[in-house]
Amino acid sequence: MRTIYTNGTIYTMDAQTPQATALAIENGRILAVGDTEDIRLQYGRADVEEIHLGGATVLPGLIDNHLHVSNHGIKLSTLDFTPAQSTAEMLKMLREWVIKIPQGEWVVGTGWNENQFSDRRIPTLQELNEAAPNHPVFLTRVCNHAYLANTRAFERTGITASTADPADGSYGRDANGALNGIIYENASRPLQNAIPKKSRAELKDALRRGIKHALASGLTGVHTEDLRYLNDFETTWSLYRELVVEEDLRLRSNLLIYYPHLDELKATGLTTGDGDEWVNIGALKIFADGAMGGRTALMTLPYGDAPGTYGTAILSQEELNRIAAAGAAYGMPIAVHAIGDGATDMVLEAMEKHQVLGHRHRLIHAQVLRPEQITRMQQLGDRLALDLQPRFVTSDYPWVLERIAPELHKTSYAWKTLLDAGLLCGGGSDAPIEPIEPLLGLHAAITRSGYQPEQRLTAQEAVHLFTVGGTYATREEDVKGTITPGKFADLTILDRNIMTEHPDVILETNVIRTVIGGTTVYEK
Repeated sequence: MRTIYTNGTIYTMDAQTPQATALAIENGRILAVGDTEDIRLQYGRADVEEIHLGGATVLPGLIDNHLHVSNHGIKLSTLDFTPAQSTAEMLKMLREWVIKIPQGEWVVGTGWNENQFSDRRIPTLQELNEAAPNHPVFLTRVCNHAYLANTRAFERTGITASTADPADGSYGRDANGALNGIIYENASRPLQNAIPKKSRAELKDALRRGIKHALASGLTGVHTEDLRYLNDFETTWSLYRELVVEEDLRLRSNLLIYYPHLDELKATGLTTGDGDEWVNIGALKIFADGAMGGRTALMTLPYGDAPGTYGTAILSQEELNRIAAAGAAYGMPIAVHAIGDGATDMVLEAMEKHQVLGHRHRLIHAQVLRPEQITRMQQLGDRLALDLQPRFVTSDYPWVLERIAPELHKTSYAWKTLLDAGLLCGGGSDAPIEPIEPLLGLHAAITRSGYQPEQRLTAQEAVHLFTVGGTYATREEDVKGTITPGKFADLTILDRNIMTEHPDVILETNVIRTVIGGTTVYEK
């Protein structure tokens, strides 16, 4: 089937034909790009659908390079503290939610962020106990690397003041050594394991919600890590196939494989790159450290607002190297979460030692760096891709400036520096950590909320990050990322021209149509 789009403002991101007013699509691929008269003359027929764009802006389909679609869907139907602007407001939301939950059942929430509270204070264990005296409570911080629990939750899981901290996490304690309700990193596992698992039907509903929201946000492709939320590989793979292919939701989905599930993947015979254009296997996902919010990102210099604190290494160098070697032996590159420069040191060593022919390793976040690390990345060249989250600037500044050692400020959140270094960079949201809407990521990349203006991207660079940049990690430059004849007909259509208008116009811009493989999957 053939369709033509006419009278638009089309930015192709293809240097050969950077702008156009019309395009033709056939059998899910771009057939031609040009001006409206020529496209009508060459491809317009009585049996050809013509979609009049009325001047709307057309971009190549936007791609989110790093997020968690299923967890985003779960968040859409759970207790979400994102709106809370104070500790008191958070506790009020908790009390109101507890009333709805039968006594004794778990109360689970997410999205709290003390750095956006007017008092910048985390609720105390006593306050949590008073808000929910008859329920075990487990509340995930916005970063997903720190948590809160009440006494009922600790009792339910057998955690006491004498419980030793695991190597990859810790329990917050007061001056007397008593638990204070805060949990860091993988010390949270006993509590997470105690919470009843969602049924397959519930997980499918959550994933469906996440996918539909992604499509409505203008996304045509995602690189998503879901095994920690969907429980196992078989469930994750089958749910994506059912929703994307059988229900025809059509979101192009590259599935990162959390490394504890590698043996499950091996049992299927699938490896990186296997699948089809809709659902395919990505890299082996690993965590090297935590996050800035809980001071668990691994740094080489102490935190400015917590002298003596350097963060948490989730794995030793030996363990990280071993996992990278296991992935490489199975033909899988690694995709590693590393926020602090200390973690990046470890990750680069593993990547340098264990390269995978035909694939690119992925450094996720690349948030706090030293200049010599950028040089090491350049030396990896075509074998490395970076996953950047521009919205982290909006969420983390200005408080993060107190947290990062001044010597590291210049090369922290330094997206422009990384692009200018010639590194292969893609843009993502890390939803549900940040909002899933890619337009918000574009706005953050261009404006940076006024912080480090020398690191601002142009509109062209920002759009490149979320289009062409989304193809680098999976080496799909030949089929996605630009509006070019022969490539997938994936389009994001907007009601404002974000390439020429003031950047703040992006915040008022609407996605009016999302097209994937030539089919409209969302229309406002």
